[in-house]
Amino acid sequence: MHVVARGCIAAVGLSALALTTASCGTALITNEFSATVVDPGKRLPAGPTQISIFDSSMGQSDEWARKSMGSTSPGYPYTTSFTTTGTKFVGDNSPSAQVTAGLAIPQFQAKGYFSIQLTPVDGQAVILQAPFIGYYDYSAATDGAVKPLPVTVTAKSGNLSWQLTVVAAIPAK
Repeated sequence: MHVVARGCIAAVGLSALALTTASCGTALITNEFSATVVDPGKRLPAGPTQISIFDSSMGQSDEWARKSMGSTSPGYPYTTSFTTTGTKFVGDNSPSAQVTAGLAIPQFQAKGYFSIQLTPVDGQAVILQAPFIGYYDYSAATDGAVKPLPVTVTAKSGNLSWQLTVVAAIPAK
């Protein structure tokens, strides 16, 4: 009888351990962005540059991009953050493996934004060629094709977050 009781207690204990270590749920993950624009070819108008970094999975319209619009100028980065959800195991406080965001610079391209998609590595910088995504009124045939935008992203991990420094480089003509 004691052997059966010990077996039942052991089975219940192992089941609880398995459920605890394998349990997962939804976590809120906040990504913080600090962004600047460099324009060595002077293609943008003088003064602050309008910029928006936004959660493009929530919306891809001009109106959505403008909700988080701000400005940047030399020495004054634009800062913003947004929260996404992700599936995490209990006790996993690591940031998300993938980051996706939209980068709008209407003084450079008013009819769309550039898509930032990366797998951040803590402490490392990545140079991306961010593809252009047109808004609903954009037509490559009439508006012309838009080349990808060179963007450097440096990542620093935090507790369920990434702190991302973004430098968008406006190409010379």
